[in-house]
Amino acid sequence: MTDAQNMVRLNLDLSPELNQILDELANKIGTSKSDVLRQAITLMQIMVIAKEETKKLGVPEANQLIVNEIIVSSEQQPKPNASEGFLETFGSWEDTRTAEEIVDEIYSSRTVSDRNYSL
Repeated sequence: MTDAQNMVRLNLDLSPELNQILDELANKIGTSKSDVLRQAITLMQIMVIAKEETKKLGVPEANQLIVNEIIVSSEQQPKPNASEGFLETFGSWEDTRTAEEIVDEIYSSRTVSDRNYSL
């Protein structure tokens, strides 16, 4: 099998501005838009792995001074599904009392205030 036969075809929706940037990058480095996206995905993978290892990725000047630090913000990180997090809490409460005993204790611990409030 050739590499083309092993490829997965994707459809991608881009804004006109991003498409123009993609065109410009492909022209600058003399490659296809697909190659630009593959290289961008590889770079993003390197950044995510570096962040997981508490490393930083930067763009140094010739004198080795970092002029641009590439930071993957938490907003770009995949967020856990809210319902999955909620479901993980099920079963976390452990008690030897029955539900009725717990409810009775809650009701019996309530107090009534006899303070007079006025507005």
